[in-house]
Amino acid sequence: MKNSFKYTVAGHTFCISLPDGFGEEVLLPYAPFREMDEDVDPIIDLRVELVESLRDKVDGEVQEMFNDEPPYFWLYRNGLSENPFNMPCSQWIFGFSYSQHHPDCILYTSEDYSQAVVYVAGRNPEKMVEFALSNSMMLLYTFRTTPHETLLVHASVIAYEGKGYMFLGRSGTGKSTHSSLWLKHIEGTELLNDDNPVIRIVDGKAVIFGSPWSGKTPCYKNLQMPLGGFVKLSQAPYNKITRLSAIHAYAALLPSCSCMRWEPAATTALHNTVEKVISSVAAWGLECLPDEDAALTCHNAIVVK
Repeated sequence: MKNSFKYTVAGHTFCISLPDGFGEEVLLPYAPFREMDEDVDPIIDLRVELVESLRDKVDGEVQEMFNDEPPYFWLYRNGLSENPFNMPCSQWIFGFSYSQHHPDCILYTSEDYSQAVVYVAGRNPEKMVEFALSNSMMLLYTFRTTPHETLLVHASVIAYEGKGYMFLGRSGTGKSTHSSLWLKHIEGTELLNDDNPVIRIVDGKAVIFGSPWSGKTPCYKNLQMPLGGFVKLSQAPYNKITRLSAIHAYAALLPSCSCMRWEPAATTALHNTVEKVISSVAAWGLECLPDEDAALTCHNAIVVK
């Protein structure tokens, strides 16, 4: 008998069912988001299945493999040789891996992404279950919530005086470093999330939420606050901050948002939500060094007194 648990992130509830022998010890990042109301209907049901091998879980050749570093994301076209749901399957099968050689887990979903099963094989099932859950849930959460004015964003966020300030940039730009500089040099700063916060439009305003997905930094806070603004970081031999125009703000935020860009309806919803975010908050570009002055320069410009 499987163990099932409900969690709510940014107002969206999902259910995770674990194999026999597994408990919430593999779901520690989700603990602050536990949904105690049994009557809340989840928009996602994900179950984990342990299997001897993944060889019979993939149809045909891989269509594409994404990411330049782990976790690698595999996309297969579904030949429908297996249907684990009592509803139509998605035309896609997804895989995640630590290496570029083969997937370490395989995710099947229903056509509307409300039902999913992730198959896990390997010698270290506990580690692989945690890996499979993290990647599968981020993918499913993105697919199901994008139409509801919700964005899962690759960013680092600090909380300061009741608002969240989000730092964007390419991998290696220094998002986490810049957050740590605020924590060190600006009193009253708190880390909200260090990798995948959630933005949701609520009553026409952008609100930012913590999430169970925070990269290498264990920061899993079930908190929400108005988004005070966002900053695109770039490395430079000096510190200089500039207010971004609407078009440049749009170009800064869009690439950091997770989305199934191969589906037109989802892409349209993504663009609409990004437009609402940039119309409700200020955006900045910060050329910076990894030093105290960078944090102070940023703070003095973006925090409205």
